[in-house]
Amino acid sequence: MAERSPKTVPAWNTNSAARRKRDDRDDELDHEPTDGSAVPTGYTVVFSVGWVVRGAETGQDAINIAVSEVGKRVGSPGEQVHSVDISVQRIGCNSCGIGSDALLLVSETALVGLFLEVEVDAEDSESAELIARREVGPQLHNTPLTSVDITPTD
Repeated sequence: MAERSPKTVPAWNTNSAARRKRDDRDDELDHEPTDGSAVPTGYTVVFSVGWVVRGAETGQDAINIAVSEVGKRVGSPGEQVHSVDISVQRIGCNSCGIGSDALLLVSETALVGLFLEVEVDAEDSESAELIARREVGPQLHNTPLTSVDITPTD
C-alpha cells in the first residue's frame, strides 16, 4: 500500500502574476456572509498519480524530473484551488517493514508514483473532489487521477 511522504513540495510560484492577483483580490473580499447562506469551507483532496519519465539515469533523477514536470503543469492554482502540494508515494514491505519510494526504472524510463494534495474551497467533500478534478485534470492531460483521501482543512 502506498503511503504519503511527510515531505511535500508546493506547486505554485509565489511570484506569479496570477497568484499576486488572487492575493490582492482576497484582501478586498469581505469574508463574512451577509445573507446567511453557507460559506464554502476548505478541503484537501489527495490524488494518486503515476508519472512516466523518459531519459532518467537514476531513480532520484526520475523523481526530481517527475516532481518538476508535474509542478510546472499544476503550478498556477485556479480560483477555488489554494495550492497543490506534490509528494512521492512510499511503498512499504509487509515482511521487513522498510519503505521505499514508489518508483520503477527500466532502460532510462521510469514510472514514479506521486500524491497531489489539492486544497480547494467547497461546501462538501463530493464537490471538493469535483472541483479539484476540474482544476487539476486538464493540466495533466491523459493522466488518471485516483482520489485517495478527502479531508476538511482547519
